[in-house]
Amino acid sequence: MSSNKKGGDERFLRVQKDPRFWEMPERERKIDKRFQSMFHDKRFTEKYTVDKRGRPINQTSTEDLKRFYNVSSSEDEDDDEEGVKSKKKKEVKEELVKVEIEVKVEKEVKVKVEKEVKVEIEVKEELVKVEIEVKVEKEVKVKVEKEVKVEKEVKESKDVKAEGPPPERGVRVIEEDELVRYTAAEKTFAVRKGLPVYLLAASICQGVEEQIPHLTAAYVHPDTFLARSLEQHAWKFDRVTGEALVVVHIGTDDVASGLSPAAIVGQMEALIDRIQHGHAEPLYVAVCSILPRLVDNQRTMGTVRDTNRRFHELCRRKKDTIHLPTGKLFLHHRQIIQNYFTGDGVHLNVEGKKVLFNYLKTFLWHFCKHS
Repeated sequence: MSSNKKGGDERFLRVQKDPRFWEMPERERKIDKRFQSMFHDKRFTEKYTVDKRGRPINQTSTEDLKRFYNVSSSEDEDDDEEGVKSKKKKEVKEELVKVEIEVKVEKEVKVKVEKEVKVEIEVKEELVKVEIEVKVEKEVKVKVEKEVKVEKEVKESKDVKAEGPPPERGVRVIEEDELVRYTAAEKTFAVRKGLPVYLLAASICQGVEEQIPHLTAAYVHPDTFLARSLEQHAWKFDRVTGEALVVVHIGTDDVASGLSPAAIVGQMEALIDRIQHGHAEPLYVAVCSILPRLVDNQRTMGTVRDTNRRFHELCRRKKDTIHLPTGKLFLHHRQIIQNYFTGDGVHLNVEGKKVLFNYLKTFLWHFCKHS
C-alpha cells in the first residue's frame, strides 16, 4: 500500500503523460484578423435545434466560437503593433548604442595603435640617428688613429733616415762622404752608400717586398735547395753591373732533406762562387743562418747548429762575404720561440716575418745606408 500511495497505481501512470487527459488552460486565446471570417462565413456556421439534453433551442455554432475564442480588436492590434514597433525601436536604439560604443572603442584603439606606431617610429629614428652618430664617431676615431699612425711612421722614418737603428753587438759603422765602413767578425767592408740590393731566398721570405720596398730585385722560390738555386737561379746575377749586395737565405729544405752540414756548406760555397764569378767590381754576398723550426728533431737541430757555425767560418775566410746570424732571433735560452711560427711549425707567421725583415732592414741600413 505504501508503494501505491507514494508512486500511484502503476496501471494509471500513462494517464499522467497523455495530453488528452490534461486540463484546458484557463488563459484566453485571441484570434487575429486573419481568422475573423470564421465568425460570419456560412461554411463555418451550423444551426442547433436541440441542446445536449434534447431541449429545443435556436442556436448556431458562431455563438460557441465567440464563447470559446476572443477576437482581437483593432485597438489591441494597434497596441500590439505599437508595442512591437516600440520594442523594435528600443532594440534598434540599443543596437545603435552598441555600434556607437564599438565604433568609439575602435577609434580609441586605432588612435592608441597610431600613437604606439608613431612612438615606435620615433624610437627607431632615434636609434638610427644614434647608430649613425656612433658609426661616424668610429670612422672619425679610425681616421684619427690612422693619421696618428701615419704621422708616427713618418716621424720614425725621418728619425731612421737621420740616425738609423743601432747596429748589432760586435758591429762597427763609420760613415764617410760616399762610403760606409762596416766592420763585423774582424772584417771591414768599405761600401758605397745606397748600393743595389738583391735577395735570393726560399719561401720563408715571401712578402719581403712589402717590408723592404726598395730592393732592386727579390728572387723568392718556394721549396728550393742550394743545388737547385746554383743551377737555375745563380745566372740571374750575371746581369748585375757595378758594386752590389746579394742576400742569400736558403738551406732550410736542405737540412730537412737529410744532407750533412759539410754538404750544405759545400753547396753554399759553390753558390757564392757562382754569384761572384766574372764581376770586376765587388759583389758582396750576405749569407743568412738557417732558421730552427718547431718540427725539427734532435738530429736536424744539431745539423742546423753545426751548419750555421760552418757558415760563419766560411764567410770569415771568403772575400766580400758576410754572415748574418738570423737564427738567434728565433731562440730564447736555446729554446725556439713558438709565437713566431704558424700552426704547422714550419713557416713563419706575420710576427715572425716582421722580426726577420726588421733585422734585414737594420743590417742594410748600417751596411750601405739602404732605406
